[in-house]
Amino acid sequence: MNDRAKTAGEVTLAFVVATCAAAVLYRLQGIPFVRSNLHALVAAVFLVLPQVMLRGRGEIERYGFTTHPRRLGLTIAALGIFGILPLFAGGFVVYQRVLCSVHPQWVAGSCLRVLHPALRLPPDFLLLAAAQLIVVALPEELFFRGYLQGRLEDAFPPRWTLWGAKLGGAWLVTAALFALGHYLVTFEPQMLTRFIPGLVFGWMYTRTRSILAGTLFHAACNLFMDVLQRSFLS
Repeated sequence: MNDRAKTAGEVTLAFVVATCAAAVLYRLQGIPFVRSNLHALVAAVFLVLPQVMLRGRGEIERYGFTTHPRRLGLTIAALGIFGILPLFAGGFVVYQRVLCSVHPQWVAGSCLRVLHPALRLPPDFLLLAAAQLIVVALPEELFFRGYLQGRLEDAFPPRWTLWGAKLGGAWLVTAALFALGHYLVTFEPQMLTRFIPGLVFGWMYTRTRSILAGTLFHAACNLFMDVLQRSFLS
């Protein structure tokens, strides 16, 4: 078996193990301990598995588990937060209002709220922000971008450049696995839309060789979406 086949097999095994573990935990929420600690338990899987799989292949820092280059990572995260998210918010509002005028029954919340929004932050916003950063974004970025994309790039080196980032099939495959993994846990079709942010997070990783920018932007996206839904739909 050649190195590419071995790497593909390794990545596939890691993805299956992580997804199955997350899916089982998701369906065991009837157990109070699992329900109360679901995100932490899934995070543990995503944090530990890459280190187990990478044993003997080099330090985890080689696969993005580092803050360096810090200035570039923070700059790219800021560009995403202050450049992309406002554009997304505008598209979100336009889409929801058009939907209200054409098919109001398809709106996930109240069209009255869509037309007359009120800013609503989640309860314990700062605590939620910390949880999104440490328990959700960091583990997912380490597993999907640092480990999966990093290992796939070892076997299938990038072939083209986009805005300073060297990209290839590994970038596309990782984004697809990111979306598929979310879908296989919840079986909610909308989870497949994670492919698009997966491309953005993957570009950030490839541009900086660090998960810093992707982790910050990932957490910001989750928080921003929560605020939009509470302000425009609930």
